Amino acid sequence: MLSWIAAVVSCVGYGVASVLQSVGARRVATATGVTGLAAILVQVPYLIGLGLDGIAFLANVVALRELPLFLVQTVLSASIGVTAVLAVVRGARFGWKDWTSLGVLAAGLVCLGVSAAPEAATSLSLLTDWVILGSAVVPAVVLLIGLRLPERPAGLTLASAAGLGFTGVAVASRGLSVDAMGFGLLTEPLLWAILVHGALAMAAFALALQRGAVTIINAITFVIEMIVPSIIGLWLLGDHVRDGYAPLAIVGFGLAIAGTVSLMRFAE
Repeated sequence: MLSWIAAVVSCVGYGVASVLQSVGARRVATATGVTGLAAILVQVPYLIGLGLDGIAFLANVVALRELPLFLVQTVLSASIGVTAVLAVVRGARFGWKDWTSLGVLAAGLVCLGVSAAPEAATSLSLLTDWVILGSAVVPAVVLLIGLRLPERPAGLTLASAAGLGFTGVAVASRGLSVDAMGFGLLTEPLLWAILVHGALAMAAFALALQRGAVTIINAITFVIEMIVPSIIGLWLLGDHVRDGYAPLAIVGFGLAIAGTVSLMRFAE
């Protein structure tokens, strides 16, 4: 039950944080590159959003101690629904198709929740830990490419870099969840993988919010963050579904992706 509560807290936290970060980023929308990133980081709404991100991340780590990546990442994808609803509160239009999308997303979450088999992750070798840390070069390269593109493709590319960075955070967090908490964690490559991937993801996400609608940026980020870690979790970390529930899990995953993707049309 604690893991489920933590997953929901993480979902809501990330959704609210995304809106606040968008408000902060839009205040300095004309600044770009490193200067633009520095300007974003001193905006009060963005700083509050970062604080909520920290709370959401800690809740996410708690959730990953018992729940598989494909379930936790899908619950996190529901934060785009939180973002959309908050955008409505701020005055955006929200039609029946958008409510239907939220319903489809919720149905997918229910299917996955029923089919998931909660248990701790499989322990990883030290070499695998270092590979996960080294894989931070992938979102770093995508981020640099995004900074050289025109505004619209740059936003999409930077959102992809953010999704890949958050993928690294999710995989490292799930792998690290089997280790005992203590000062010994400071020597764990997975802890540093979380920090490096997380820093790259947050930078890419902040820059993407300058260049695109918050819900679209969230949709791209979370679709990547949902699909890639789920595959890695099933392949590498011992995640699995309950016996006989694989079809339901596939349907649930498809519904969750469809609900998330359909919200791409909703701009703040």
